[in-house]
Amino acid sequence: MPQSFRSILKELDVVVILGALLLVAAIFKASTFYNLSNLFTTLELSAVLGIATLGEAMVLIVRGVDVSVGAVMGLAGTLSAFLIPDFGLTVSILVPLVVCGLVGLGNGLLVEKGRVPPIVATIAMMWVVSGLAGGISNGRLIPILDESFQQIALGSAFEIVPLFFVGLLIIGAIAYFVRSNFAIGRYVYAIGGDEGAAYFSAIPVAKIRIGVYGVAGVLYGVAGLLMASYVRSGMPTVGKGYEFKAITAAVLGGIALTGGRGNIFKAIVGAVILIVLYGVITAFAVSPYIQGIIQGAILVGAVYYATRND
Repeated sequence: MPQSFRSILKELDVVVILGALLLVAAIFKASTFYNLSNLFTTLELSAVLGIATLGEAMVLIVRGVDVSVGAVMGLAGTLSAFLIPDFGLTVSILVPLVVCGLVGLGNGLLVEKGRVPPIVATIAMMWVVSGLAGGISNGRLIPILDESFQQIALGSAFEIVPLFFVGLLIIGAIAYFVRSNFAIGRYVYAIGGDEGAAYFSAIPVAKIRIGVYGVAGVLYGVAGLLMASYVRSGMPTVGKGYEFKAITAAVLGGIALTGGRGNIFKAIVGAVILIVLYGVITAFAVSPYIQGIIQGAILVGAVYYATRND
């Protein structure tokens, strides 16, 4: 196969996968899958996972990993639900995002300054954050009655595209702009590609890696707030499993587990693929136990494919 044609296929792989899933849904479950309500929900959930995936992708690019994603999402929604009755909408959005950013910075400090392996550091933080969210909520769901907060999930552009998804595209565009036009964007990739060379090039490796974890924490917080608006409540467990979904989506989108490579927008497409796949599985009424097997197989397959193409 000619090299140019092979490279084109490699660039379009996620698009082909998404197209195949949509085709399967169109052939077998068109009436169930292709209705306005379901498509709206698919885009909303794609936005939540897509934003979390962007944070995870950034961490993977600097040769890290973060499994505190779901716990941080749960903390953001729980803290927002706790604050909103007494402090209003603005405080209930800004404070959780600041706290989630600090959690991310804590992850970065553990990895860089504490020399704790990323997987261990973020597992520890996951338990700490889960405990904090459980303490705030006393282990219970906190209903969100504020209509302004609820409207975040109900809003749409042209009554078709959820504001969730518009937000995802804006965040993705900002990330791509920074990557293409600012030195720090290039430094992030340089650190993941060859950390030793980055040190010799006077790139502040530690500061940038800590900062990446911090930004990732904020993105997980955004995803958690969107999910809280979607379910109209704060729940410590609302993000359970999102760490693995985010890693899978990032790898599906071509983010290298070895760091230094990956396209942000392809990672977003990877998130959309996962949500569409879950929708197709649901349309076919697949057993939840089988769904777990499928999710595990997808993660292994994505990692295998990425390894073969490294």
